[in-house]
Amino acid sequence: MIKPGNQSFLGGGLFADMFKDATAMIRDYIVQNGEEWEEIIHEPAFENCFTVRGTALKNVPAGYEKEHPQAEYLKFKSWYLEYPLKDEELKDAEAFLAKASEQFRIMKPFNDYLNKALVTFQMPAR
Repeated sequence: MIKPGNQSFLGGGLFADMFKDATAMIRDYIVQNGEEWEEIIHEPAFENCFTVRGTALKNVPAGYEKEHPQAEYLKFKSWYLEYPLKDEELKDAEAFLAKASEQFRIMKPFNDYLNKALVTFQMPAR
């Protein structure tokens, strides 16, 4: 997102928390693939740049173990990343593209993980 006033950012993940089926699919995938989740979010380059953010519940939802190793992430209803950009960083197009390419390369395993969790997701019919 490009927004003046140092409010721009590069983002990835799932920002929408209104799709309950998608939320359940990601939670279930984290439960079943917690080690892969941990490898991705604790990779040094990832940790240097990102913190997993999202809309979250106060407690682990019903149906999930409160003591699960990824319990804090099971509270989430959305899982996303933001890499903040200062207005100054947007002035040099080549430098910006290089930075954006590097950040998206680092966040790709996170997006791939969510995409695997959502492989059978269907948008709700209207």
